[in-house]
Amino acid sequence: MTMTPGLRRALLAVIVAGVSLDTLVYGLVVPMLPRLGAELEFGQTAAGILLGSYAFGLCVATPLIGLGIRRWGYRIPLIAGIGGLALILLLFLSAESFTAMVVARTLQGATSGATWTAGLAIIADQWPARERGRTMGLVMTGFAVGLMAGPPLGGFVSDWFGVAAAFVLPAIVAFALTAAAAIVLVRLHPGHSIPHAHPGRLLADPGVIGLAIVVAAVAAVMGLLEPTLPLFLEQRFGSSAGTIGVLFGLIALAFGLGSPLAGHSADQWGAVATIRRGAAPLILILPLFALAPGAWWTAPLFIATGLFCALVLGPALPGLAARVDRHEGQSYAVAYAVFNLAFAVGLLIGPLAGAALAEQFGLMSTLLLTAALIAAGLPGLRRLGRIDGLG
Repeated sequence: MTMTPGLRRALLAVIVAGVSLDTLVYGLVVPMLPRLGAELEFGQTAAGILLGSYAFGLCVATPLIGLGIRRWGYRIPLIAGIGGLALILLLFLSAESFTAMVVARTLQGATSGATWTAGLAIIADQWPARERGRTMGLVMTGFAVGLMAGPPLGGFVSDWFGVAAAFVLPAIVAFALTAAAAIVLVRLHPGHSIPHAHPGRLLADPGVIGLAIVVAAVAAVMGLLEPTLPLFLEQRFGSSAGTIGVLFGLIALAFGLGSPLAGHSADQWGAVATIRRGAAPLILILPLFALAPGAWWTAPLFIATGLFCALVLGPALPGLAARVDRHEGQSYAVAYAVFNLAFAVGLLIGPLAGAALAEQFGLMSTLLLTAALIAAGLPGLRRLGRIDGLG
């Protein structure tokens, strides 16, 4: 059943707002890491565990969510994702130990999987192919707006009022968005469900596998920066949580501005061609963080990193939909479960590996190794671009 234009716009607004709020809460914690470490007595490796726990929850929950969408449709997972986040923010507010923070962040990852998988699947299912890149670019812009707002909000509010206070406003917004989502989703016809096609052919598709590797790689790069750069900026330059939050906000701002460009480029010139344009500059940009003579000298690097990560990640969304279309469009939920799972694996590996490597060998060695791995993957992108429909 085709949705009316009004319902389509309302549903897109709910999806974008849900993704934005989820990533805002994700980014809140990053600038607070030095303060949390001092208050709860944990170091850089434990900071990586805290950040990676979100990805662990996302990784565990996503396959179950994909199966649930195929069985019951989109309504239950969407409302569970948005409403669940509202409840989890209450856990953040009351958390007084490292373990409690890890539990709350793990559960947030699980609810994130519901919002992302159901939201992206219904866009792929209900929007024309020629509009998917642009529409999914709006979702990624919502993702970036949340990332942009989260670190400054977390940094400044925690500086002024304490860690718990940073979660109050997001909790209020989450409960209001849950009510709005319920109003919109009750209008979604039960017929919007996923046909019971076997996902095996899609999961064996080399294009899907290749795009999943790309998604995991860019998530790992973004995740690697989160436990390493805040401590580097605080220890090397004495940067406050507010300053760190603003700098991480710049990476999100650039990501948001670059996401519609990435979607348009994927629609016009192909997903992989756009991905390659984004990946190559990161090889040169990442090691420069360790050479910065001052905290604010890293601002252009944060901006460039956000822009090029958008060019890598954004085209994977319409690229996955294109591969589903090759299999008669029956497994959008499976495709975006794969996207979420790949993103979760990257976010799980990136913070853990980055924190451990930086603690053992230093930031420069960690960033040089990351750049070398990106360079090693460029030939694989050229092969991925030869797959029909990916370009």
